[in-house]
Amino acid sequence: KMDIKFLQTILNNLISSSMREVREDKDLLDSFSPNQFKSKLKLVEHVDKLNILTKKSEIVIFGSWYGSILIPAFYNKVKKITCIDQDAKVISRAKYNLFKDFNVDFITGDVFEFRDSYKNADLFINTSCEHMKSMKEWGPSPEYKNPWWDRVSPAYFAFQSNNMYDIEGHINCVSSIEEFKYQMPDKAEILVEDKIVDDRGTRFMLIGKI
Repeated sequence: KMDIKFLQTILNNLISSSMREVREDKDLLDSFSPNQFKSKLKLVEHVDKLNILTKKSEIVIFGSWYGSILIPAFYNKVKKITCIDQDAKVISRAKYNLFKDFNVDFITGDVFEFRDSYKNADLFINTSCEHMKSMKEWGPSPEYKNPWWDRVSPAYFAFQSNNMYDIEGHINCVSSIEEFKYQMPDKAEILVEDKIVDDRGTRFMLIGKI
């Protein structure tokens, strides 16, 4: 179950220790916004209800941004968290400022490049699907015969996209849950579908198994 007191303590410490960075970087402040809390904590709640994680589980977060909410939410529940984002500034700030005392792997790079850390992942999280190609296009690379989703199976996924077409960097928005389902890996078994409405639009969430 979600440890609310632990999450509140960690987030309070993060915000307190990061005030200088927040004043310098409004993007970091946005990562703690009510909209971000609402959508990401809903994802955590659904994952908790499915009871798919243990202390031995490993999580990979695609397009992790700062990891502001998801890292504290999952940190005391699993063995390992790996965060991947193309923005070196974001990864650096998360690694050396926000989570410098956390045992989290931070990688600057493209999530569409296959990595060893994917092989043992029990859960893939992507709350930034609108920023990249569809997850069904994740592999294969020419040097591999099998699609990457086959190579990491069995595993679970928790993905979010939205209909916020007017936001910079949103290159792959969707208008509905059904449209989002079309972007899922071919062998995906959908276990949870949900919608989260905020003041900018609707976020669509799919959680399932490969």
